[in-house]
Amino acid sequence: MKHLTLLLTGACAVHTYAQAQALNEPATSRHHFGAGVPVWLKARGNITATRATDPGAAPGAPATLADGRVDRFYDDGFNAVNAVGNPALGPGGTPITSFFGYQNNLTQVVPAAGAGTLSLHSVQLNGGDYAKSLANQPFPGLEFFYRYDWKAGEKWSLSWELAAAYHWFNWEKNGAANSTANVLTDTYALNGVALPATTYPGAFVPTPFTPQIGSTPTRTEATVAAAVTGKRQLQMHALQLRVAPALNWEPTPDWQIGVQAGLALGVGYSQLSYAEQTTVALATAPVISQSGRTTDAHFWAGLFSAVRVNRRLSEHWDAHIDVRHLLTDPLTHNAPTRSGTINLSDGVGVGAGVSYRF
Repeated sequence: MKHLTLLLTGACAVHTYAQAQALNEPATSRHHFGAGVPVWLKARGNITATRATDPGAAPGAPATLADGRVDRFYDDGFNAVNAVGNPALGPGGTPITSFFGYQNNLTQVVPAAGAGTLSLHSVQLNGGDYAKSLANQPFPGLEFFYRYDWKAGEKWSLSWELAAAYHWFNWEKNGAANSTANVLTDTYALNGVALPATTYPGAFVPTPFTPQIGSTPTRTEATVAAAVTGKRQLQMHALQLRVAPALNWEPTPDWQIGVQAGLALGVGYSQLSYAEQTTVALATAPVISQSGRTTDAHFWAGLFSAVRVNRRLSEHWDAHIDVRHLLTDPLTHNAPTRSGTINLSDGVGVGAGVSYRF
């Protein structure tokens, strides 16, 4: 009986060793620690413009005294309430102000004896090339993962994988030649006042002989062609955790093909910056300069899926490549003058890495 027990024990040991040799690894190699370099391709980003200035509410019809006592700011100047409250000294008792300014006399000022006008503009880019979405510029990230082989058959195995990854996303565009813009134009009466031929910053406190013009505008709005030069950029630094089961098929002892799907959680920090010059198809509007920088934070949850090919390099080392996808809602970068939308689900990731098995 003792000899039979020893014989059975020896047979089991030989069988376990044979299984391990067939897998080219020790029978207890269920744990995998690895690192990889993921790259995200074709994720889409949109940058949209809102009105960057505050021209105030449109004057009533007919205009009232209050309509001429409002601070109004534009991309190429301003017309605001001065130190004495824009007294009603203009034709017909209309308010006038000394506290105004403009960018370019040659385009904005139309002089005339006893009359004349000053045009001020607020520009919102809203279409054409400017509104097109951008594909992200691909940059490598960094990922660490742990995988545990839970169940195994002759040519298949079921694993659980936990991973943490860092990604940097970048959407960048220089110019937008064929764009459209909504241009709000407020025209102010000069009442015959001659204005300087250069950029003019008006006086908050009026003094004798200080130029004073009407402060109640006539307003028009139009969508016109626009050409944009300069750079706009949306960036995001992201950390993502994921946990997923994986089903693996082993056609040979050295190769493994697996699929996985599970939960992904992410946090991100985005920065949107722009420094642009816009030329609109209006004779009275000069080149408009707009610039700024804002930041925003994001959190998301989604479904992660991947297909992986694994190659066993030695008793303990593996190498892999994979294709991955993240299904999640778009992320929004909220800001006063430029906003962004980030859609990671439009893209696809590719990755490569190594792991240690024990």
